[in-house]
Amino acid sequence: MEKIIITSGDPAGCGPYIVLKAIQKINNPNIKFFVIGDYKIFSKISIFWKVKRYFKLIDANTADIEKIKYGYPSIISGQASLNYIDIALNFCKKYKIKRIVTAPVSKEAIKLVYKDFEGHTEYLAKYFKVKNVEMMMVSDKLRIVLFTRHNVLRDVSKLIKKNSLIKTFFLVYFSLKNLFYIKNPKIAIASFNPHAGIDTFLEKEEKIISSAINSFKGRIYGPYPADTLFLKKNFSKYDCLICLYHDQGMMPFKMLSFKKGVNLTIGLPIIRTSPAHGVAYDIIRAGKNPFYSSMLEAIRLALILKI
Repeated sequence: MEKIIITSGDPAGCGPYIVLKAIQKINNPNIKFFVIGDYKIFSKISIFWKVKRYFKLIDANTADIEKIKYGYPSIISGQASLNYIDIALNFCKKYKIKRIVTAPVSKEAIKLVYKDFEGHTEYLAKYFKVKNVEMMMVSDKLRIVLFTRHNVLRDVSKLIKKNSLIKTFFLVYFSLKNLFYIKNPKIAIASFNPHAGIDTFLEKEEKIISSAINSFKGRIYGPYPADTLFLKKNFSKYDCLICLYHDQGMMPFKMLSFKKGVNLTIGLPIIRTSPAHGVAYDIIRAGKNPFYSSMLEAIRLALILKI
């Protein structure tokens, strides 16, 4: 029986609901789900009573959890969100479970209790003492890796270094081979500057990228202008696209795959996936049910990847 741990994310956001809906949709008796969250939160969601037999709830029993204001960040929701991650990691270690799916958290809320929190990716890397990790955004249309993640744009140029690029190339290349069983991965990388690509308008950043490509023995192509890299023909031509900064990759990815996109952390000793969206406070405040398709795909991807 396959085992998977799911954290329910920010209790004031969409996490608890989309976790329940995704589990209901999968409804597979051969999968053992362990959900980390608060009973007091889940018990208020009507669907919980229909699907609770499909999973084991690990109740965090967060102090004052009943006082959270749905749709808004708070110290309580931030503490709960962080606790869920820690409980999941301890559970993972104790029972040797290799698959974790994390529902969205609010960095703003968690920073109220842990100011150094950057995101799931960095937090998990620190826990597992892994230095080289990357965000790979995955959908049925394309895969994208972000070379830099949460850095302000003015700092990105300084971070484009040959050795760092080569480390990313290796990680992406072997992740495609080992996780997705792609025999000879083909990877393209975007340019940093407008119109720059191959032999045209190459600035210092593109020259560094080209030098890294020449030093890598795998199949890396580019750098290509970002404004044409995301043409549909390239989605089948390349197995993954590497972007230099967050919005360069996330804007096209969300336009193409917002409701079914998955965030996969590569470089960890476990499989970790997450929906490619945030906590949806605005939808929760409006009293609407958020879509759960991205969470569903995150669980499905975590189950099919081999570790």
